[in-house]
Amino acid sequence: MNRKQRRKAEKIKKDQTPSERNLSEKIFLFNQIPDACTACAEPFDKKDKSMVNSWRVVVRQEEQQVRLFCPECINKTKEAIDDSKKNFS
Repeated sequence: MNRKQRRKAEKIKKDQTPSERNLSEKIFLFNQIPDACTACAEPFDKKDKSMVNSWRVVVRQEEQQVRLFCPECINKTKEAIDDSKKNFS
C-alpha cells in the first residue's frame, strides 16, 4: 500500500463514526466466511437458506478470524464438552 492509499484510508476511517466503523468491520468479516466447514470440510452453500440457518459462524474480532461449523461438528463438540464435564465432576 503506498502513501496516497494509506492517507486516503486513514481519512475515511477518521470521517466515519464509531458505529459506521463497527458495521464496516462486521461486513468485512462477513465476507470472510469460508466455503466449507472448518472442522470436517463439508461444503457450505451460502444460497441455501436451511444451511444458513443451521450452520454456526464463530468470529474472533481481535484476530479477525471467521470459522464455520456444520451441525454435525457442533453436536460432536457439545457431546465432547458434556463428557469432559462429567469426567471432571
